[in-house]
Amino acid sequence: MFQHPAREDTFKAPAKIVDDRFTLPGYGLPLDYAPTAANIYGIEARSLFPTALDDRDIAKGYADQPIQTLRELGMLRVMEDITDIEDWYRKIFLPGVAEEWKKMAVERKDADITPNMADWVVDELQFKAIVYERTHAVSLYNGDITKSDLSVPRSFCDKLAEETNKLDAVPLELEFYNSDSNNKHCDVLPVGLYPLVYGRSRILKDRLIGLDDAIANAGQGEIIKCPDETGITREDIAWRVTSRDDITIRPYSRNFQMLPCDLKLENGTWRINSYINNLHPTRNRRMYELIEEFFNFTVPQWNGTLTPLKDMLHSRARIEYRKAEYYPLSKEQEDQMPRPAPGESANVFDERLEQWRMDNLTAIQPDVGKFAPWAVPPWMMANLPPDLPTPVRIEEGVDLNKDYGERGLQIIVRIITAELKPEDQSFGTDWHVEGQMNEHICASAFYVFDAENVETVRMEFRHIAETDSLTEVVHEPNDSVWLKQVYGFDVGDSPIQHSGSIECRLGRVVMYPSTIQHRTTGYKLTDPTKKGYTKSLIIFLVDPNIRIISTANVPPQRLDWTFSEDELGDLSKSLDKLSTEFEDRKDNLPMSMSEAKVLHSEFLNEAVQFTRYQQVAFESKVISIGPD
Repeated sequence: MFQHPAREDTFKAPAKIVDDRFTLPGYGLPLDYAPTAANIYGIEARSLFPTALDDRDIAKGYADQPIQTLRELGMLRVMEDITDIEDWYRKIFLPGVAEEWKKMAVERKDADITPNMADWVVDELQFKAIVYERTHAVSLYNGDITKSDLSVPRSFCDKLAEETNKLDAVPLELEFYNSDSNNKHCDVLPVGLYPLVYGRSRILKDRLIGLDDAIANAGQGEIIKCPDETGITREDIAWRVTSRDDITIRPYSRNFQMLPCDLKLENGTWRINSYINNLHPTRNRRMYELIEEFFNFTVPQWNGTLTPLKDMLHSRARIEYRKAEYYPLSKEQEDQMPRPAPGESANVFDERLEQWRMDNLTAIQPDVGKFAPWAVPPWMMANLPPDLPTPVRIEEGVDLNKDYGERGLQIIVRIITAELKPEDQSFGTDWHVEGQMNEHICASAFYVFDAENVETVRMEFRHIAETDSLTEVVHEPNDSVWLKQVYGFDVGDSPIQHSGSIECRLGRVVMYPSTIQHRTTGYKLTDPTKKGYTKSLIIFLVDPNIRIISTANVPPQRLDWTFSEDELGDLSKSLDKLSTEFEDRKDNLPMSMSEAKVLHSEFLNEAVQFTRYQQVAFESKVISIGPD
């Protein structure tokens, strides 16, 4: 049984996209425009991937993941540790090793693992090892958060680090730190600097910008007007958000949008087709080549992470729970069961009885059955054993090359450095989902490529758990003890489950969809007497079912890019060039760094405000177990 609601408007056909490259959300189309496609019933519906950034997807359960018992979460910790072992995907098939791992799982103190569960763990990992050999990525957590130590060659770290060192060599006034990081989180390649600014940025209405002609187009085009208010109503916004007076921001920004670059598929390889914002297209061309390489290395992993966004029945709970049962009470315990006291209200007695039940009842924990894959890629069907206990579904997988090769992709590129010092030697981020609705980020890749004297960073994940299955659990009236002991929840809680965490090791690619919240922890000095740092490449993938305003439309906005390196070093030459090249169009002058810094600060402030909004919306659901 799938403990996950089927998405009513799951789309199978390609989306009907207004795709003339010049009519885009916020420019010719409403800011909240969404393409449509026929769903499985033939009805036209929104065909964007689900996201926790959209209150409507949260309300409809499209961002939900199957609810998991505490025992299942323990199984995930075991599998996470095993898949961190070198060559796990080969060792798992060695009888002696597999049996040893089962024994270790059962003996763990931090997880309640039965022999059946240990068998399941090994069987599931043997199945996923076959997939890993082909895709180089493994997924354990719901939503198909994936990790890979093989997608990108280890030598790539050194190449990327060498080029990034060139970006690091900038004056102090060009260093940009996250506002809430206490000067520890530096954007080497920032996404909030020179973004699309409605009412200030320029856009070309009849031609596209490539890499080679990007600089020549600086200052060209018409100013993009501030878009109209969206059609999102109060009913579309999570109730917890509308009840908060301190939250005034809305899902779509009418001020800013991060600018992605365009990717084009050429002979099976993705090529960057427009400039990366804040990365000079000629001076830093080698970095462009490396980012292209990285993306092409990771295409199979992107496919795996995106598949659950298309196939909503891709995931299910490993352990099902249908009826609340408890171990028998001793006679002494039964004699101590509370009785109504004279004059005691029913509510007070119910609370007292519930507390007694919580202290004295012990729920019989559910166990797993025999592992069987619930969805497999088509290529694997021929390799399945004929005696599987249940039928197997063929997953509706995502294939970026096949599904989106003709129309292309859009990505946002960021490079960050976390810098730690002996006097301030730890750092972490808050729970969040990347971007606002404007950017339509559907998934992200995180890749640590350089580190010194910093412990391995961990990325933690949490998801919204579906709760419909809880109302189907057979239980006595007023009994919620099982909910606490089996799932770790109380009635009225937000159904947020901590899926687990992944080590962001040097050279490892971690990917996660935008239906999941994440945060990074573990930025801590190994030797507390010395400085340390990590450098990471982050790729944000724009939902490929929609096209947004990109650097193919918006000319470079950096005034310093209009100068040659020789002119940058000579103020008189720089001023001479400004007076001649922009004499007839002074209002077209690209942004100065001082103006950009002011806008960068406003961009970050808005991002912080939206993160607060999204946090409240993410926690807006409450757990109910049905009528008592």
